[in-house]
Amino acid sequence: MNLTSLEVSIAGAGIGGLSLATLLARQGAAVTIYDQMAAPQPVGSGFVIQPTGAAVLSHMELLDQVLARGSRIRRMHGRLSSNGRTVLDVSYAKGGHGIAIQRVALFDLLLDAAVRAGVGFETSSRVTAVEDGSRPRVVLDGRNGSPADLVVDAMGASSPLDRKSATELSYGALWATVPWPKGGPFAEDELQQRYHRASQMAGVLPVGTAHDGAAPMATFFWSIRNADVAAWRNAGRAAWINEVGAFWPDVVDLAEIAEPVHARYRHHTRQPLAGRNVIRIGDAWHATSPQLGQGANMALLDAASLCSALASQPTIADGLTQHLHQRQMHIRFYQLLSSILTPFYQSDSRILHFSRDLLIGPVTKFPLLRGLITTLVTGELLSPVARIAFDRIALDSGEQDALGQPA
Repeated sequence: MNLTSLEVSIAGAGIGGLSLATLLARQGAAVTIYDQMAAPQPVGSGFVIQPTGAAVLSHMELLDQVLARGSRIRRMHGRLSSNGRTVLDVSYAKGGHGIAIQRVALFDLLLDAAVRAGVGFETSSRVTAVEDGSRPRVVLDGRNGSPADLVVDAMGASSPLDRKSATELSYGALWATVPWPKGGPFAEDELQQRYHRASQMAGVLPVGTAHDGAAPMATFFWSIRNADVAAWRNAGRAAWINEVGAFWPDVVDLAEIAEPVHARYRHHTRQPLAGRNVIRIGDAWHATSPQLGQGANMALLDAASLCSALASQPTIADGLTQHLHQRQMHIRFYQLLSSILTPFYQSDSRILHFSRDLLIGPVTKFPLLRGLITTLVTGELLSPVARIAFDRIALDSGEQDALGQPA
């Protein structure tokens, strides 16, 4: 399909929406993003861009900038808070790494790319529904958007374009971005975590700089039952800091300067097609807990897959079919994996953590199993990148590959 004649409306200026808009606009499509904010802005904590997401950013010619702002992560290391015993130890293959980055840093790069590609923005525009048809259009508070050939729901897990509510998980997290403790007890290339049973978890992730010249930062997170948040607030900051100190003394200094935000998590797999020429991507389609850290990477893969499928097929309908063929197996597998694994790390179970502690740590010492677990954690199982026809959207053959090595 010749994308120069395609008109696309995207609801939501998150990672998936901005990436898709940029990719389509660079192919000549007329793209408008509708977002409820007065100006596009990021929402959320730092995260790790895995090789899957990095492959997309490479083809967008953004990987060098992302690497400059992020921190290379080569190991994920989890210990029990009680005795320090290792129960999770996952390292990347030789020479490989993830890229931990602040959400604001990636957002700014994607927003700049979208603007330079000619994407239009309708801010202060809350999408409440979609008017179906051969030329669907978004329905806004008090007015309608312009008709388009394709409407994309990229509004995340809380998207209003589905009456079916997502399942809210019982555990959420307190997270904060804090200055990186130079000379402290944390490795600059590791995600470090501590666990107590399945009911308590904390972690420290180096996430690089928000912009050129900014100080390096870390994301500090602390799991909490959503039902306990009110009691946590009422108990006061001093009580929380004492609790943190008893659980993991090394992070007390981070807790003392943190301004934590409470995040809730949802799990669902909605129907990807929301009407004729209306499709969901990212968390609007498939939301999970953050245990596997795949949310941003999945959104990037969705964006690249949809753009390449539309470019390679004669009609929009054929393009959507091809896109679903490329993405559904990978998404279904990781949705299932997240459902199975999340209770081992965030739940009230007094049993599941025993099998986690006894099995996961030891098996990572065996090379074959270690490699399999690494492939699971990095999102590379089932080869999602190989399923996408990147040659349809490749921009520069001299760009770096997904691991930051020359292509």
